Amino acid sequence: MNLSLIIPDLLLPQAPNALLDRYQDLRLPALERLLARGTPHRSLGCTLESFLLKQFKVEGNDSVTPYTWLADGGSTDESYWLRADPVYLQAQRGQLVLVDGAMLDITEAEADALCTTLNQHFVSDNLRFFPAHPARWYLALDRAPEISTVPLAQVAGQSVNDCLPRGNASQRWNQILNEAQMLLHTHPINTAREQRGQALINSLWLWGGGVAQALPPCSLQHIWANDALARGLALTVKVPCHALPQDAAACLANTTPDAKQWVVLDGLRRAAWYGDDEAWRTGLAQMETHWFAPLEQALHAGRIRSLSLYAMNAQGLLTLHSKRVQCWYFWRRPKALTHYLSS
Repeated sequence: MNLSLIIPDLLLPQAPNALLDRYQDLRLPALERLLARGTPHRSLGCTLESFLLKQFKVEGNDSVTPYTWLADGGSTDESYWLRADPVYLQAQRGQLVLVDGAMLDITEAEADALCTTLNQHFVSDNLRFFPAHPARWYLALDRAPEISTVPLAQVAGQSVNDCLPRGNASQRWNQILNEAQMLLHTHPINTAREQRGQALINSLWLWGGGVAQALPPCSLQHIWANDALARGLALTVKVPCHALPQDAAACLANTTPDAKQWVVLDGLRRAAWYGDDEAWRTGLAQMETHWFAPLEQALHAGRIRSLSLYAMNAQGLLTLHSKRVQCWYFWRRPKALTHYLSS
């Protein structure tokens, strides 16, 4: 079996004021051995979304939405699909910082009610909002809007001041966003959330637009992922895809010698987005126990022919390939994760 791990934000960017605390006393022996004894390669940084689109040979680095729409129960058609995700824009020191919908505990009832109000208001603009998932909302358009947008992964936890839509139609779309913000701000749903002490759903984030494409055949036999884009791409190319299990046992149960499996371990993303070092450390320690250690043992025992690891963030993509024989490369001493930040 050939197994690939795709792990966004496994290696966080250097932050001089927090670097010592972030990595100090992290016990990751299995991961450190895999990194030391494999064959590494560094390349330009990317998001999980752009990595997946490239691997599946999707044209354009931003065409996320048609595939997440499919993963959320939609059907493919010729529409131009745009994500219009519910977010909380929080005022901090003269800036508006974005908190994404997955952090807001939005219920289906809240999403339905808010989108009903948006649809009633924008009916004359021929805009139709679809709350296919409480944290992922969609817009279907007849043609591509003349704007460029910033992916959610690049702005979550950051200021949105310089990240609003740009392009020939930016004035119109920013006006649409302003109107949506006013509708959301005064909506009874947000009044009730404020009374409960919950963050408001006070804006939308437009990003990831595109049209569904016919994709080439894929050699994968299985994908394990919770990520909506990974699931949607798997559906498009008809590769079996299941929710991410809690540990490596289910993946290792497939003993077909030439089987190719992908595992998307995206549990570190939001801790990285919002600078939650404690949650990031806890998540990484759990990956060591439930994934890295058993997979290293399986590689050593020959149950896995090859193990590949793809660790990406905005600063770089670390690609690592390991084969069973490399488990015996004892002269390659394990190094702490800080070694790979500047390698």
